[in-house]
Amino acid sequence: MKKLPRARTRSEDEPEFEKEIWQPSWQCFCCHDSGIVQPHLAAIAIDGYDYNQDKLPRCQNPGCRAGSYWDSESITDSVDYRLNPAICQELDSIEREGWRQTTKRKFIDLKALSGQLAMPGTKERTQNDDREVQQRKAEIESISSERWESMRKAYLGGDSE
Repeated sequence: MKKLPRARTRSEDEPEFEKEIWQPSWQCFCCHDSGIVQPHLAAIAIDGYDYNQDKLPRCQNPGCRAGSYWDSESITDSVDYRLNPAICQELDSIEREGWRQTTKRKFIDLKALSGQLAMPGTKERTQNDDREVQQRKAEIESISSERWESMRKAYLGGDSE
């Protein structure tokens, strides 16, 4: 029978795996296609803005249609229409630049970081070290529960109950 190649569940564990930076799929960066300006952006345009207490600022970015949902008469009392298209356009620009900066950052090289954080005097394991660790692990895993119980009694003395 012809064998199929492996189908890994965690491709990020592969050595050649390159992490992909998540990219937003929304069209309007001002409201993230929700129709309401993102709270951190609203705080830039509205002095002392508090998402939990203030009206929701409607996005009026040109070309953004998501805000029209918030125009129904039943909810207009909770919507703030003071942000004009120019302000929303500027907030959109600020958020886009923030995403550009985010994607420029490099991922931390975990191997280099682990080397910096290692205990003083430690060194990387060799293949022989890894083999010895695996052998010890296998030996420990093969010990029966009865043997563990007798070792526990010998070490601690008597019953634990």
